[in-house]
Amino acid sequence: QSYFNMDPPRERLLQLLKQEGNNHCADCFEPNPLWASVNWGVFICTQCAGVHRSLGVQHSFVLSCTLDEWKQEQVDNMALTGNARVNERLEYCVPKNIEVPYHSDTDRGSRAMYIRAKYVDNMFCATPGGSQRSPERLPKKKPTGNGSHQSNSKIAMVEFIGIVDVTLVECRRLVVKDLVSSDPYCVMTLGMQTRKSTVKYSELNPVYNEKFSFSWDGIEALVVDLYDKDDLSKDDDMGTLSVDLSPLLKGKGVELKQWYPVVNRKHPDKNQGEMSLHIMYIPIQNS
Repeated sequence: QSYFNMDPPRERLLQLLKQEGNNHCADCFEPNPLWASVNWGVFICTQCAGVHRSLGVQHSFVLSCTLDEWKQEQVDNMALTGNARVNERLEYCVPKNIEVPYHSDTDRGSRAMYIRAKYVDNMFCATPGGSQRSPERLPKKKPTGNGSHQSNSKIAMVEFIGIVDVTLVECRRLVVKDLVSSDPYCVMTLGMQTRKSTVKYSELNPVYNEKFSFSWDGIEALVVDLYDKDDLSKDDDMGTLSVDLSPLLKGKGVELKQWYPVVNRKHPDKNQGEMSLHIMYIPIQNS
C-alpha cells in the first residue's frame, strides 16, 4: 500500500496545503488557498476557483478543501503533483506582455483569460526552441498625478480582448529549397508572441494539424513565415503570409477557415505555395 494511506484524506490534504508552493494560489499567488483543481493537482483561491469552474469539469474539476468530501486517490494525486511542479510545466514561458493574475488586483476578465490560456490552451508550455521565462507576479502600480501614466500590467489588461486559436492544417505546392524537396516549418507571430511548428522533412505538401494559441488585442494581424530547415547553414526563407483577423469581431461564432497564398517576401506578387489555416476567436467573458 502507498504511504499516502497512513493519514485520513482530510488530514493529509491539510498537510499538503501547508507545503511551500501549495500555500499560495497556483494562478494568482493569493495566500492560503482553500480550493483545488483535482485533475490538475493544484491549490487555488476562491476567485480563481470560480474561473476554473466556468471552464467545465472536462478541463478543471474543482473541490473545496474544507467543505467537500475527498477520496484518498484524489489526495494522492495532489501529493504527486502540487502547485510548483504543475507551474513548472504550464508556466514554462509566459510572455512579458501577458498580464499575470496577482491576488485580488486582477479583474475577473483578465483572470479568466490567463487561466484559460494556461489550462485549456496550454499557451505557456515549452515549445521547440523556446526559452524559459517565469511569470512576473507583481502588484499593480497605482496611477500617479492625473492618472495619465499607467502601469504596464494595466496596459496589458486593456490591450488584450481574447484568445485566438490558430490550427495550421497543411501546405501545398511549396517551393524547392534543397536538391529535390524542402524541409518546411512555420513561425507564427501575433504582436510580440511567437509560435513555431514542427519540421516536415522532404515535403512540399506537408500536413501539420498543429494548434497554437495567442492573446489578441483586436488589432494585430497574424503573420506566418515559412522556412526550410538546414542543419549546416542558415535556414532558407520559403515565403510569408499575413492574415487580417478583424473579421473575427463581426459576430459570435465567426471563424476563418481557408487557404492563404504564401508569397515571396521581397516580391509579394510571386506565389510560393498555399497554406490552410483554421482560426477561431475566444473573447474574454466578463462575469
